[in-house]
Amino acid sequence: MTAGDESLLSRLDPAVPLPLALVVARREGRTLLVLNRWRQEWELPGGMIDPGETPRTAAGRELVEETGQLLPALTFAAVALFELAPDRRREHAAVYTAAAAASMAFEPDDEIEALCWWDGGPLPRLAELDAEIARRVAQPPSRHEAAP
Repeated sequence: MTAGDESLLSRLDPAVPLPLALVVARREGRTLLVLNRWRQEWELPGGMIDPGETPRTAAGRELVEETGQLLPALTFAAVALFELAPDRRREHAAVYTAAAAASMAFEPDDEIEALCWWDGGPLPRLAELDAEIARRVAQPPSRHEAAP
């Protein structure tokens, strides 16, 4: 992951697509996760960026669609670069943070079965990539990490 300001997104390698945006929403030291009904994994809220949509708009839309949570503001946190198996396809994801004062009502749908506020401990069926992104965003950067 690379931290910086949102202008970082305009300087990404154009050969590596930026198809999705994720949200690390935090409340009382916990991170909001959703249980994806199709993958049966706990993951960060977020999803695909629609044509003509900015990563920030996509992150906010996906957060509301998947969780029903209305959070006051999204803050750009980082961009994640990852390889997807089995073909090792590289992609970027825009990562945003948000602070939640309280949890709002949640209604399961065709995509999201449940939500939870994860404390960082063991959780069955946790998507490791999402867990790592959440951990890195939740930790303050060390003095050895450099932002571009």
